[in-house]
Amino acid sequence: MTSLMCTWIPGGCVSLLQQHSTRQPSVAVPTSLASPSSAAAAAIVTRRGGRKCVVSRAVSSSAVESPPNRDDTGYDAAEEGVGGGEDEKFLWRDHWYPVSLVEDLDARLPTPFQLLGREIVLWKDREGNWVAFEDKCPHRLAPLSEGRVDEDGWLQCSYHGWSFRSDGSCARIPQASPVGPESRAAASPKACVVKFPTLISQGLLFVWPDENGWEKASRTKPPMLPVDFDDPQFSSVTIQRDLFYGYDTLMENVCDPSHIDFAHHKVTGRRDRAKPLTFKLEDSGFWGFSGSNDGNPRISSKFIAPCYLINKIEIDTKLPLLGPQTWKIWICSFNIPMAPGKTRSIVCSARNFFRFTMPGPAWWQLVPRWHEHWTSNKIYDGDMIVLQGQEKIFLSKSKESSDINQQYTKLTFTPTQADRFVLAFRNWLRRHGDSQPEWYDSVVQQPLPSTVLSKRQMMDRYEQHTLKCSSCKSAYTAFQTLQKVLIGATVALTATASIPAEMQLRFLLAGAAVASAALAYILSQLEKNFVFVDYVHADID
Repeated sequence: MTSLMCTWIPGGCVSLLQQHSTRQPSVAVPTSLASPSSAAAAAIVTRRGGRKCVVSRAVSSSAVESPPNRDDTGYDAAEEGVGGGEDEKFLWRDHWYPVSLVEDLDARLPTPFQLLGREIVLWKDREGNWVAFEDKCPHRLAPLSEGRVDEDGWLQCSYHGWSFRSDGSCARIPQASPVGPESRAAASPKACVVKFPTLISQGLLFVWPDENGWEKASRTKPPMLPVDFDDPQFSSVTIQRDLFYGYDTLMENVCDPSHIDFAHHKVTGRRDRAKPLTFKLEDSGFWGFSGSNDGNPRISSKFIAPCYLINKIEIDTKLPLLGPQTWKIWICSFNIPMAPGKTRSIVCSARNFFRFTMPGPAWWQLVPRWHEHWTSNKIYDGDMIVLQGQEKIFLSKSKESSDINQQYTKLTFTPTQADRFVLAFRNWLRRHGDSQPEWYDSVVQQPLPSTVLSKRQMMDRYEQHTLKCSSCKSAYTAFQTLQKVLIGATVALTATASIPAEMQLRFLLAGAAVASAALAYILSQLEKNFVFVDYVHADID
């Protein structure tokens, strides 16, 4: 076995595979493609004043086309390649973007998000549909994400109490008089909230970032996870984390398997097992690119623009009693451009071996999801400071050259085939992607986070992940509660240890107090895995 048996994204398991045991972060098996009743076409109603208010209506499942000839990655190259000329520019706003794992959304609260620099709010209406609005109340422009879902199932602004139906229309203005002109204020097109198309697919909530793209959105399928994610022989795991470096920096990182043995030493790789990687580009174009290496394990990669990278690892092995086996690992990474210098990483992994070490619905899958996220966050942390430094240098060079992607091979030295996919991505971004995502005009030009944040802020697991993960947030709360209980028990046991006359009972109470204090201390140390753990590469021998 070689070190390439690990993933280069959270959830890796290479070095452990080499020892015929593994630990890979888990993803609850994604649900199958939901009926796109949650997707929507729109009726565009023109009101007085010429303003248009988008009122959505459900689309039948046939409206979102399924790929007729989907390969095992869930991707139909012929269909995606239509209309993609040699140097045609990519339209960033004409695509579905996964914005969150559904299991990590809180249906009780509005959730803020950024997509291509635009502020949006996600919330669940009374009918159980996830809705995406522009995060801006039309009244005085207060963020709707600071509001609540009211008793009628409408999204209510926390500033003055205006409420909005799931179609974007205004349902109530508390300050409006019930008679006269004010009584008609809620019906004005100016009282509408901008709404975006949404749909749920395989456990992911997708948003179409153009409020005028309802018709095209209704005819476009979202990117799909490989068919093996629906195979009961595979177990899967998911994680998401917001990262303070740019879309291009993260995409370059996930296109690069050769960094695993060094950046993730003793997590998913080993420095002494690094070897040449002879990757070959097999196809490329407007849609993205694909390629693979030869040998065992075989690694196949496919980039589907704008933000989806699929990695498939196949390992031929032979086990006692079981005979020849082909182990498969899928690492599917969505890298969503939130704003300049900020990207959400959503990773879905699956494998068909050592499934008992992964979280799952089966009684024998006992590893909790939050525990797997501790390992996944180590992988994020191992890249964090390295990529922060890299991005700073590229930013300084961008002041000298208008297009870093065009100058990439001059600024860097990439003589080996291990960098083939990195160069392929930079080439795609230059030729088709206009060198960067198509940010909305509302993006204010500010210093990139990686140039101003400290190491502690860059690696803040609590803000970037725990608060946005249902499993880790619940576990963190449970850890804190248990720690308080143990501290209280320690105080009570210590106070009562001297009361009994029998010396044996005194020793028993004192011992219990010490044990309780020790457990509280252990919990306080483990609790750090939800908040911040420093990562120093030189300290890992």
